[in-house]
Amino acid sequence: MNNQISVIGTIATDPKSITTRSGVTLCTFRLASGERRYDRAQQKWVDGETNWFGVTAFRALADHAAASFRKGERVIVTGRLRVRQWENDEKSGTSVDIEAEALGHDLRWGVSSFEKRLGADGGADRPETEAQQHWGEPASDSASASASASASEEDTVEEGEVGSGSGFLAAA
Repeated sequence: MNNQISVIGTIATDPKSITTRSGVTLCTFRLASGERRYDRAQQKWVDGETNWFGVTAFRALADHAAASFRKGERVIVTGRLRVRQWENDEKSGTSVDIEAEALGHDLRWGVSSFEKRLGADGGADRPETEAQQHWGEPASDSASASASASASEEDTVEEGEVGSGSGFLAAA
């Protein structure tokens, strides 16, 4: 089963970087995600239940998470949900884990800056396309003219029409 999940929470443990015997890098940490709501009867904010997740990132995402995240920071985690039952001696329980596909800071609580890192998983091995080679350059007049000339009536939305996302137009 492939369950996608996105969770906003606080990193509860120091992110731990591990390299497997086969050379794959992992970064693991615990994530606490709880709700806060305003209790009108008490006239104050109260904490709801906290859900706990184990988060694991692999390869380049693991390297970037280990370099970027610290205990106590608010983050957004998107990935595959894994719920499994376990038994160990006389104890048993349920483990709820997320195999991370995307990670980032929650910008409601602070600011962040982005630094692109190139590497085997970061895209350095792929050659740039011609369009990428010219990013940041103003479009030439001839490129603008040819783009305008190639637009057809189907590409134009008239007033009162809404794009449906499927390429067809629907009346508003």
